[in-house]
Amino acid sequence: MVEAVIFDLDGTLLSTLEDICDVVNGVLESNGMPGKTIDEIRFAIGRGIEELMRKVIPSDRITGEIVEKLSVQVRKTYLEQGSIKTRPYPGITDLLERLQSESVPMAVLTNKHQLSAERQVEKYFGGINFAVVSGAKQECPLKPSLEAVAPVLEILGTLPGNTLMIGDSDVDMNTAVNAGMIAVGVSWGFRESSLLLDHGAEFIVDSPMEIADLIL
Repeated sequence: MVEAVIFDLDGTLLSTLEDICDVVNGVLESNGMPGKTIDEIRFAIGRGIEELMRKVIPSDRITGEIVEKLSVQVRKTYLEQGSIKTRPYPGITDLLERLQSESVPMAVLTNKHQLSAERQVEKYFGGINFAVVSGAKQECPLKPSLEAVAPVLEILGTLPGNTLMIGDSDVDMNTAVNAGMIAVGVSWGFRESSLLLDHGAEFIVDSPMEIADLIL
């Protein structure tokens, strides 16, 4: 029996790729580095901003100092710029409202910076009562670490085997597998469905309301 749901944010609830691409390329170019295509940035997303920047900074320019400097710039610019092109995926708001009406406990677990995650959830889903929005915080492990998901499960008060982890990436599927949750991949996000299946997805859904069907 499914008792609760944990959602990833970028690529699962929100279509954020264009805004992320604009911010990252703006920071790269302001530091004299070439911009990246939207697909190059798409496949760099998922393991936190520092890892993203390591993948897009030219190899001959990478140092720990440069990665940290540009990561700070991206976080700052992203917060200041706001969500210009970001939107919920079609059907997501209806799904969340349906689950809330059925009293299904929900949480957000993302590798996006905590403040950015909180602001976006409030902006786009302010009427949804998530038990917790858990993002990247200093000195705290990111997904797919069990240490990232354990506090969320504790707040939800559910067993891993009775909890769905909904996401669009191999990181999300690995998170579910590591914690013993039910891994559900979405086909509309940043990664191919075949990759999600390779990393442990038990289900692939092609529309948000299919998630409600799995639960209700």
